Amino acid sequence: KLKAKSGWRGEGNGTDDFGFSALPGGHRSNANGTFYYAGYVGYWWSSSPSGGIAWYRTLSSFYPDIDRRYSNPRIGFSVRCLRDAE
Repeated sequence: KLKAKSGWRGEGNGTDDFGFSALPGGHRSNANGTFYYAGYVGYWWSSSPSGGIAWYRTLSSFYPDIDRRYSNPRIGFSVRCLRDAE
């Protein structure tokens, strides 16, 4: 329900019921700068770092649920900018 209606590879397109329009940007390796899983998985930072880790959320072409995990904050994930309602 959060995924964009197009842009996902395989059978991964969503319905975008909430206007989030999530796209699968993949992630950038902190070791060599290579991008992985673009078109198949979207990764978004979800909170501030705590010690040596930071939380993120992920959506996948292959799995219908949103997942929460933590990782090294040096990995390149997407960010979603929000604006306060006026």
